[in-house]
Amino acid sequence: MPRPYDDASARDVPWLAESSPQAWDSYASGGGPDYLIADCGSPASHERRLRALLHLPTGETDSLLELGCGTGRLADLVPGGMSYAGLDWSGEVITLAQRRRPGGSFRCGSVADLTPHDWVVASGPFNYSEGWSKRQTAEAIAAMWGASRRGIAVTLLRVPANGRLHYDAAELISFLAGCDWAHLELDRSYLPNDICLRAWRDCPAMPDSGLLHP
Repeated sequence: MPRPYDDASARDVPWLAESSPQAWDSYASGGGPDYLIADCGSPASHERRLRALLHLPTGETDSLLELGCGTGRLADLVPGGMSYAGLDWSGEVITLAQRRRPGGSFRCGSVADLTPHDWVVASGPFNYSEGWSKRQTAEAIAAMWGASRRGIAVTLLRVPANGRLHYDAAELISFLAGCDWAHLELDRSYLPNDICLRAWRDCPAMPDSGLLHP
């Protein structure tokens, strides 16, 4: 199938075809580097997606929860002083995260298991057309907002690809309809096929990024 990521030549394993706890368990069972377990094209694209999640007005002692955390690579990038927790519905993936980052806080669970944190983020778990739907994405983003005290960030695909969901700006904004956000950004700058939705409640101002602020 067409590869939906920017630098997929770095991969030497098939793309994940279905998103479910069992599919991720099987996908992760053979091990591999963090970016492959995350179903990304390369270490560089994986890191760009993760760093896009962190362009938020975070405080030094804020807490952050990552939904669909994979092996927890984001924990290595979170600014010092912030606390990180990872949540993933694959037990096999959580086992790898605990093995690779033994000092981290990881647990197995899904959207229903979100707990209150200052920030709730997710990198790419809502991109699969088999085992997932846009209705579930809307519900998940609303649940992330409800669990966050300050705001959320989510990376998603914005171009069509076989076996993948893609999203446009209008529908991403609609997923937060009725939510009490004060600032919203849609960032397309970090990768050509991705979009990062970032939204937060009133908190200290960030320098203007030149992104979309509805």
